[in-house]
Amino acid sequence: MGEISEVTKLSAKTFTKILYIVFNADDVSTSDTIVMDTLTTLTGAALFNRSDGVAVTSSIATNTITVTQAAQTNILIVGIATGTE
Repeated sequence: MGEISEVTKLSAKTFTKILYIVFNADDVSTSDTIVMDTLTTLTGAALFNRSDGVAVTSSIATNTITVTQAAQTNILIVGIATGTE
């Protein structure tokens, strides 16, 4: 069994609370937006087509996700978004 040779203590003040939300969205098309009301600023997002599991490209700005994947019409997606309050 390995032994810990050094322990570094970090101040709690150095951490930012990051939250995540797992969500479903129905009837999503290219250029649609999804607003994450409970988050002030998004730090990342991943969207997937629920019918085949393929990733759906998107962009984020402030607390809004925009679907940028071409040729998407009325698809069902599942997503995860991370951000701060």
